[in-house]
Amino acid sequence: MPVLVHAAHRPVARTVARHLLAAGGQVRATAADGVALLRAEGVFTAACDPDDEGVLEAALTQVHTLVVLLGGLGRADVGAVRAEGLAAARAADGAAVQRAVLVTLPQGREPGDPLRRVHAEVADAFAALPLPSVEVRTGLLDTPATTDLLLAAGLPEPERSTPVAPVDVGALAALVVAIDDARSRATGGHLVVAADGPDRRPLADHVADATARTGGTGRLAGRRVPSEADRSALLGTLAGPWWTDDADVPDAWSLFAVAPDPAG
Repeated sequence: MPVLVHAAHRPVARTVARHLLAAGGQVRATAADGVALLRAEGVFTAACDPDDEGVLEAALTQVHTLVVLLGGLGRADVGAVRAEGLAAARAADGAAVQRAVLVTLPQGREPGDPLRRVHAEVADAFAALPLPSVEVRTGLLDTPATTDLLLAAGLPEPERSTPVAPVDVGALAALVVAIDDARSRATGGHLVVAADGPDRRPLADHVADATARTGGTGRLAGRRVPSEADRSALLGTLAGPWWTDDADVPDAWSLFAVAPDPAG
């Protein structure tokens, strides 16, 4: 049975869909744009907005696993992230999928910023469904878009010193493939796993390393300076935590035998 990646017009979700396809799986997706490209690559894709519950539920017919990457870094309108996540949970329930995989931010004991609170609320909604689900709590994703956002925001010194544990997107995609491969006959339960980055470093060092990989400037063309509201939301989320300090949450890399470093 196929796996469906929700909102695959976004780069990280699209990368996950491509890894699943390369692994030989039957892959479906939803996307708000870039539909023709995904279809040309062999991904059966339904065109819809991320919060379109009806189209998503229809696309989930006869799907085994739904993959949802919540995201939302640097978005002041976390209500949109909430709406998308809760619509996905309702659609999964309505279509009677057999499993869900949800990618969220690490949570503290009491999530301090609105985005983490939304991620926690959506995770609770999936946990309450009558189907097994896996929540992957992952750190700061190392993508060109994230680097551009951090550079454009002009981070003040306190945030530049914030420790992060960056996660390679290819490694995260490989982890989702491994989770999809490990299908079980479980009919319920919500497993939370931590996909922390292999190295911890100050945010400023990570941005410098990421910028160096693009030739020292980042992607200047088309970089959007965030609004004051979006910048404030970004700074709130950057305060962390960026890894999971909970002995009861197993390490995803070890559990599913995937290297967190793509060169590992």
